[in-house]
Amino acid sequence: MVALSLDTFAQVENVPIENQVYEFLDRMNVRGILDKYSNSVLPISRREIGELLMSIDKKKDVFTELDLQYLNKFKKEFSREMNSEEKNSVLFTDEPSAGKYINDITSSSEKYLYEYSDSSTSLYVEFLSSFRHKSGLEKKASSYSSEQHVGRVRGTFQKYLGYFIASTNGTVFGDRNFALTEPKLTQNFKFNNLNTPYFDVTEGYIRVDMNIFQLEAGREFTKIGTGYSGRLLLSDNAALFDMIRLDAQYKSVRFFYLQGRLEQDRFIFPDLTIVEDKRETKYLAMHRLQFPLFDIFQIGVSEMITYQRFAPEWAYLNPFTFYKSLEHALGDRDNSLISCDVEIYPMNNVKLYGTWMFDDIDFKRIGSGWWGNEFAWQAGVFHTNVFGVDNFDAVFEYTRIEPYVYSNRVQGNNYTHADVSLGHHLQPNSDELFLRFNYRPLEQLRLWFTVVTERHGTNYNIVDSTVNVGGNVLEGHRWFDSEFASFLDGNLFKKQRAVFEFSYEPVPNYFLLMQYEAVKENETWISKISTTHNLTVQVRIEY
Repeated sequence: MVALSLDTFAQVENVPIENQVYEFLDRMNVRGILDKYSNSVLPISRREIGELLMSIDKKKDVFTELDLQYLNKFKKEFSREMNSEEKNSVLFTDEPSAGKYINDITSSSEKYLYEYSDSSTSLYVEFLSSFRHKSGLEKKASSYSSEQHVGRVRGTFQKYLGYFIASTNGTVFGDRNFALTEPKLTQNFKFNNLNTPYFDVTEGYIRVDMNIFQLEAGREFTKIGTGYSGRLLLSDNAALFDMIRLDAQYKSVRFFYLQGRLEQDRFIFPDLTIVEDKRETKYLAMHRLQFPLFDIFQIGVSEMITYQRFAPEWAYLNPFTFYKSLEHALGDRDNSLISCDVEIYPMNNVKLYGTWMFDDIDFKRIGSGWWGNEFAWQAGVFHTNVFGVDNFDAVFEYTRIEPYVYSNRVQGNNYTHADVSLGHHLQPNSDELFLRFNYRPLEQLRLWFTVVTERHGTNYNIVDSTVNVGGNVLEGHRWFDSEFASFLDGNLFKKQRAVFEFSYEPVPNYFLLMQYEAVKENETWISKISTTHNLTVQVRIEY
């Protein structure tokens, strides 16, 4: 049975981070249409997105025609959150009619397999399916294909309890080794460790939304930081992990807290100074305060710590304390990081942003080249309507991660989850220049062109010994490693990438995606240069 009521209420479950509404909100913010919004913590709830879209809707008189089309698109997707009477297209209902199914699958409405709603409770069931093919374009190049299907159930119970579960299953066909160049497949236990052609992923959480504060328990992809090439604080590079998350907001001041359980790294780096008990579990604690300043600044201060215990550390369960000082009081055995990020809006259509992170610091040794002064920083500019061209945007960004950042002298305390960095995709002792253009010529079509240049100083081996220059997140500083670490020391690896992508959505929830990528890699220490060209085509349906 499907019951529709005009007594609507906002859904309090989160919107997955890959939803294109975040791109729209960010663009409206930079254009000066949406005030005091920040995309530095994602995801956020459907209720909050509905409120932001209603705020934008009040200023639509300054929209371009295409911006208005996008707004109308999202008003349909978030109709319940915006108190709209717009009806969704629901495949399975008790009201079949001639031609209904054909009309539903080609309509411009948001699509669901099943929907139930009354004055206080809702349930939405979706099925997502995709087929993807990736091939190299050189002679005798490899290729592989994959299909995946996702069942997704979400909703809100009694107006304040949100729930979400998504189960993904898929199959890989073709060259297995080529498929393992994809990070998500490399990290998938079923595909990689069990040596099967199948992979699976599960997301799920429950979320209590009391308006001023929200409490969530479960697992979902989360991003924290200001970057577009990757976030220094928390990115979606690593696999999902279970967490408890607290969000609190009063007016424009926002507080965030997270306590998560991580998987230990499988790689063991010998001769580290301190080794914890192998039976202990790895955890992540994080808290963050974000606030505006003078109407043109958004400032965020964050603190993260990875640690190993038989159970979560009571001291780190307290969200309102200073972790670095606690870490010292607990024996200086954990890995703490502190960061500050800022977003600046000097004028409409321009955002300046940056993140500065300190993994460790000794002020007396700043400038000495001491390995323990571990910094990472990222700075960029986001410009909308570049050269006065509507719907043509650009991001220019530089990221630099000093030697030994994210790694730790204690085995297992690296800022990682199952061998993969929780922060930026770059290894320590690296930097990156990132330039991306984004153009939306039509409501149904989005185009991206990205150019990236990376440099990385790698650790290297002499006989059976590793020369550690701080170039691997899994290889912390050992007692006999050099006391000094120069940026880009070691074997210098250079990489250049050019990527063209488009997403075509002829009908809402039906996508055709294509990506062409050219990669040039230079292993300078052996004068080896290689170039590859890859083409990826994907068809995706969300119903």
